[in-house]
Amino acid sequence: MKGYEKLMKNKLFLLCSVPENQAEIRLFIARFERYLKQSKNNTPLLLVAALILASYQTYLNTPIIYLITWLLLFVFNTGIIYKIDHMEQQYTSNIVAQYKQFKAVVTRRSIYGLNLALLFGASCYLMPVDTPFDYLALYYIFLICLVAIILISNINFPEFYFAYSAIVVTMLFVHTWVYGDQHSDGFLVMASLIYPIGALIMAVKALEMSKSAINEIALRLILTKQMAEMLELQQVIKHQSEHDELTGLANRRKFEDRASELEHGAKVQEARFSLIYIDLDKFKPINDTFGHVYGDLVLQEMAKRLSSCSRKSDLVCRLGGDEFCVLVHDMSEAAELSELALTIESRLMQTFSIEGNDFNIGASIGTAAYPVDGASIDELVSFADKKMYAHKQQKLALI
Repeated sequence: MKGYEKLMKNKLFLLCSVPENQAEIRLFIARFERYLKQSKNNTPLLLVAALILASYQTYLNTPIIYLITWLLLFVFNTGIIYKIDHMEQQYTSNIVAQYKQFKAVVTRRSIYGLNLALLFGASCYLMPVDTPFDYLALYYIFLICLVAIILISNINFPEFYFAYSAIVVTMLFVHTWVYGDQHSDGFLVMASLIYPIGALIMAVKALEMSKSAINEIALRLILTKQMAEMLELQQVIKHQSEHDELTGLANRRKFEDRASELEHGAKVQEARFSLIYIDLDKFKPINDTFGHVYGDLVLQEMAKRLSSCSRKSDLVCRLGGDEFCVLVHDMSEAAELSELALTIESRLMQTFSIEGNDFNIGASIGTAAYPVDGASIDELVSFADKKMYAHKQQKLALI
C-alpha cells in the first residue's frame, strides 16, 4: 500500500505523468478504465444539462438561431464522445502497450470533453445584453452546479477536472466583466474575489477527492491481487493435499474421495465403475541394489505409463510405496475390464533405461467391478487386492 500512497503524491495526474513500473501501470490502467466507464454514464447527463440551459435560454428570449447553432455543436461533440465511449476496443494483453492504448483513447475523449467545456462557458454569451441581473446570476448558478455534477464522477482524472472547471469559470468571469454595465460596482468587486477564491477551493477539494478516489482504486487492486494470490495458494494447497509429490498422481486421500463419489453415484443413479489394483514386481531389489534415487525414477516412469494407458475420465492413483490403483469410470463389463488390465500390464512390462541401466519389472494386477465383486469400495479394494496377490503368486510359481 505504501507504494501506491507514494504514487498518489507524485503521479496524481493521469495524462501528465508516466508510470515507471508494473504496479504503477496497473493502477493507471485501472484509472483509465474507471474514467471511461464513468464517462459512458455522463453522456446522457451532458445532454440533459444542455437541454436545461437551452430551456432557460429560451425563457430569456435568446435568439433562436444562436441557440440552435449552440445545440447542434453540443450534440455533435456529444455524439463523438458517445461513439468513443461505446467503440469496441481491442486491447492487447501486454500491459505497457495496453496502457498506451488506454491513454490514446482517454486523450481523444478529453479533447472533445474540453470542447463541451467551451460550449458550456460560451452559453452565457448567448443571452440578450439586456438580461436582468437576477436572471444572469441564476444562470451562473445553474451552469456551475451542472458542471460540478458532471465532473464529480471523473474525479480520479484531476487535470481534466481542473481544465474543465477553469474553462467554464474563466468564461463566466469574463462574461461578468464584459457585461459589467449590467451589474453594480459592488457585484463586480465581489465577483473578482469570489471567482478566484471559489476556483481555489474547488481545486483543493478536487485534489482531496482525487486522492481519495485513487486510493479506493488502488485498494481494490491490492485486494483483487491478494484475493487472486489467496485463491491460487488454496488451489496449490488443495492440489498438494490430493496428489502424490513424487509422481504427481492422485494420492490415497484423493482416491478415497473420488471412490466415495462413484459409490454414491452408483447407488443413486445405478452408474457403473470398476477399479484396477496394481503392485509392481521386482521393485524392492531396485531400491536395494541401485538406491532410492533410482527407485523414485522407476516409480515416476511407471506413473507416466499408467497415465498413458488410462482414459481422461479415469483416476490414476499412487496408494503408497509401489502400489497403484486406477478408478475406472462407467465400466463394469468383465471383458472390457480384463482388456484394460492386460493393456496396463503389457505397458508396464516394457523395458526402459535409466542412465544406461535397463529395467524390466512388470506388475501384478487385480480387478474388481461394482456391484458384481463388491457392494462398497472397501469390498472392491479387498477383492482386487486378493486377485492381485493371486496373480503375483501365479507368476512366482512360474519362475
